[in-house]
Amino acid sequence: MRWLRTLLFALILFGLAAGCGRGGGPGTDADATLSGLGAGEGAVEWRGSLPCADCQVIDTRLVLKRSGGEHLYELVEVYVAVDGSMRFDEAGQWRLDNTVLSLEPSTGGLRRYGLLRGGGLQVRDPRGRAFPGREGDVLLPVGRHP
Repeated sequence: MRWLRTLLFALILFGLAAGCGRGGGPGTDADATLSGLGAGEGAVEWRGSLPCADCQVIDTRLVLKRSGGEHLYELVEVYVAVDGSMRFDEAGQWRLDNTVLSLEPSTGGLRRYGLLRGGGLQVRDPRGRAFPGREGDVLLPVGRHP
């Protein structure tokens, strides 16, 4: 009976090790989304409608680009309100640290997003942590561009 416990324990350890080696963490599918930006040039796009404290919604479009060795982004946010909409354009450089995407606008500041399974981007705080109660604030991938 002791050998059965030892065998079961060994199988569990093997299963855990295999799971860790597969890279099944939060960024796995997101890495596939970003593969369009691998070593070459290209762009990846996300879109979504995020909640707003003083408007109806913020329609958001984010495009990450890799061109000539640079990591550039364009972010367009449209604040939709009953009395009209306001559009804000932002551009700068991006970098990826594990599963945290950082956007550094040319005007200064910092935005962070977490890469999720399925390739979505979740709004994060300056330390890269999810905001409590805002787990659903996600931009979804819409495509890659050559």
